Amino acid sequence: MNRGKLHLLRNMAASLLLCMGFASCSQDDMPQTGGTPLPDGEYPLAFTARVDGMATRSTGKDEWAEGDKIGVRIGADGATGCYELNHENGTVKESITPVYWQSTAPATVTAWYPFEAQTAKNIANQSNGYGAIDFLKATAENKKFNDKVELNFIHQMAKVKCVLLRDASIKEEEFKGAKAAFYGYTSASFDNGELTGTDNDWITPTTADCEALLVPQNMTGKPLIKVSVSDNDFIYTPVIDEAGNLQAGYLHTFTITVKADGIEVTSVNGGEWNDGGSVNVNSYVRYIASDLKLGDYYYADGTWSDGGLRKLYADGTMEWATTTPQPESGKTCIGIVFYTGQHETDQSNYASTGIGQEKCHGYVVALTDATSDYCMWGVYGTELGCYPTDAGGNKQNNYSNPDIDWSGYAWTQKIITAAEGKDKLNATEDAGYPATWYAVVSYETGCNAPSNSSGWFLPSIGQMRKISQNRSSLFGSVSGADDLKSDWYWSSSEYYGQSAARALYVNVGNSSVGDDRKGYSNSYVRPVLAF
Repeated sequence: MNRGKLHLLRNMAASLLLCMGFASCSQDDMPQTGGTPLPDGEYPLAFTARVDGMATRSTGKDEWAEGDKIGVRIGADGATGCYELNHENGTVKESITPVYWQSTAPATVTAWYPFEAQTAKNIANQSNGYGAIDFLKATAENKKFNDKVELNFIHQMAKVKCVLLRDASIKEEEFKGAKAAFYGYTSASFDNGELTGTDNDWITPTTADCEALLVPQNMTGKPLIKVSVSDNDFIYTPVIDEAGNLQAGYLHTFTITVKADGIEVTSVNGGEWNDGGSVNVNSYVRYIASDLKLGDYYYADGTWSDGGLRKLYADGTMEWATTTPQPESGKTCIGIVFYTGQHETDQSNYASTGIGQEKCHGYVVALTDATSDYCMWGVYGTELGCYPTDAGGNKQNNYSNPDIDWSGYAWTQKIITAAEGKDKLNATEDAGYPATWYAVVSYETGCNAPSNSSGWFLPSIGQMRKISQNRSSLFGSVSGADDLKSDWYWSSSEYYGQSAARALYVNVGNSSVGDDRKGYSNSYVRPVLAF
């Protein structure tokens, strides 16, 4: 029997005798970490360390080097150890500050590289590689004192890559000078296995293969890639999590076609960068002319026609017909389709409208504003219930998550009821709910809604934000259509947090959501209808 085991048995026997001889010995006197205490210094941690996917990267951390040191901890509150590794196989070369098991209870072993804290490292220029910032962490759960622990280190940064392709519309000489940059934290800190970032700005990737390591963060809805060609900068903003959510240890490859007048993201591939796997997240919907789709023209007689959309990619990019169709001759275009089918969070019932059924076919945005200046929303201090609720009647956060709130028609009806009828709506008094008056009454006098539609109403926050996000695709091809102002636009939604006092608006400049007092005159109105 080895000395360690004999020592353990003697300690256990001594503890038993002590409890038998003294009535005061109780469970409270035993260690609170669980298991049986081990003798100090008798059971050092034994482990091997490897980097997942070694020898698969040319500029990252793909193997241990001479002198590499890692930090190690047993349990959440254990002491921190430091070990130097053999670069050939990841075994321990020197136990600089060894750590020991304190109990027979299972524990999580955590390790990180580099051992030394990396504080506020500037990662803005990675043109010569990123090996020095390829931070690693390993976690081995439910391990015991007599286990040989295998520490598989995972990359803590997210890896991004850009592949540029040339479109025939751009000269080869210009394309050769095209450069890409990624937006992210330019300062990274890594201490005891915890990674943080600060100071967002543009990051220069590697010169050879246009790759960079970024501190993980969700860039969905934010500028991520800048392609500079000649004197022009073109920006790509991902619109879905699969493309924009940059996670530790994952690779996102963006294939971008550079054109004379812009860029087109033709594919986005994501997957773990330590195993070579990838998942294609660049699915798309293909449309034919007869399909109802975003961008279609909507007419005064309640019909519609092709607006030219041919492909809608999962990352939000669109492909349009080479020659954009024009509205049908002899018909009056009064709006543009901005969403097809009834949105899953629209609680409105359209059976009593001209639609004649519970569900609508889609939504249309008016070609012009209903207001020439700012207007009030309505009565301050009165809650109308213009916000989504769950099955239990609890208010849902329509500020942080506006897409859960598409019930603009239902909210408009609540507002009309609060005003005691459509005839009591007016432009000047808060009791007349001016924003709704402009959308429902004023706009109708100059542009009649078709009889087979819902009639014009004040859009919800989800509807207004969708219009703002797609504004460049909605208003460019129709004579007489006005783009949204780079300003604020009221929705019919009350702010769930202070629903009696404040209503929500969209800031068109960046499609963000804001809230303000209902009695303030500070936003425009753009009506919508369902059909």
